[in-house]
Amino acid sequence: MKSIKIYLSILLGIFFLASCEKEIEFKGEITDPLIVVNCFITPDSVLTAHVSESRFFLLDNVTFRNVKNADISVWVNGTFKEKMSLVENGIYKGTYAPVIGDSIKLMVKVPTMKDVSCEDLIAAKPEIISIDTTDLWTGQTYDIQYGSQTTNGGQTIYTNDTIAVVTGHQINYTLKFKDNVNEKNFYRLVVVTKEHYYKIDSTTSDTITVIRENYYFNFTDVVSGNNANNDPLSMGDFSANNAYNVFSDELFNGKTYSLTFSTNEDVYQYKSDYKYGVEMPGKKEVDVYLQSISKSYYFYLKSRPAALNGNDFFSEPVQIHNNIEGGIGILGSYTPSNVMTIELK
Repeated sequence: MKSIKIYLSILLGIFFLASCEKEIEFKGEITDPLIVVNCFITPDSVLTAHVSESRFFLLDNVTFRNVKNADISVWVNGTFKEKMSLVENGIYKGTYAPVIGDSIKLMVKVPTMKDVSCEDLIAAKPEIISIDTTDLWTGQTYDIQYGSQTTNGGQTIYTNDTIAVVTGHQINYTLKFKDNVNEKNFYRLVVVTKEHYYKIDSTTSDTITVIRENYYFNFTDVVSGNNANNDPLSMGDFSANNAYNVFSDELFNGKTYSLTFSTNEDVYQYKSDYKYGVEMPGKKEVDVYLQSISKSYYFYLKSRPAALNGNDFFSEPVQIHNNIEGGIGILGSYTPSNVMTIELK
């Protein structure tokens, strides 16, 4: 009898919760839109900024209105440099290409809206010393082609065929670089795997190279603060703590540091009589480089995944880092190192 009462209480509770859904009228103040500025600057590239208006969170319209009548002044190291020009869809461009050490300030004026401004400093280029790799064999599997069929006396027979032996490899990287002792530094690690495929042009019979890029790698160095695989350009999965692979020099300020990470590589050895298709796999290479990023850009990339992952009912809301005075958005800077290319054998 006791268990029956418990089950009945649970059912009544579920029914009660389901029947208590109620629309609550919003009686707060609907805020006016703010200017939104997003601009990422890097040495030797002309300034580009996107300007739009913020949207009230309870409005049904999910699109943001691009601003077409902004007056944007560019100041470099405290001196007026130029006005930016509208290109399209709220995108404005200048002609000045900043250099390392520049302090870039944007002052944005839009009629009937509050003026905004933002400023950031372009950091020095990271000093890469070397990069080393080791190859760890992780096992062997088989690539099986399913569903091939033959007919025998009116009966269809389905067969599976092993078309390749797959050898697993984990490539471990050690990137050694020197940190500047005189300032607080922030970095972003970028790893791009480039797979080359070859195919024959049907009209000219020329060999065409197709390159596919993959940004997925394992970043478990202690400075990363996580122990999960990350794709720095992914906008959909933010389960990792450090989805954009950023870190500071807090643990190695002013020292030479050996940064570790890895990629998983499978090598396919196809049967000699297997027809791969219109493309044949060729060489594979990995591009590795560091970006020195500004403090504002660092906190923006740290807070963005946490904020977008805040849809969980039990999670605390996180505000994306903003350095636009009087508005919303980010002016961030990054300076890339030289690219280190490793060809995988």
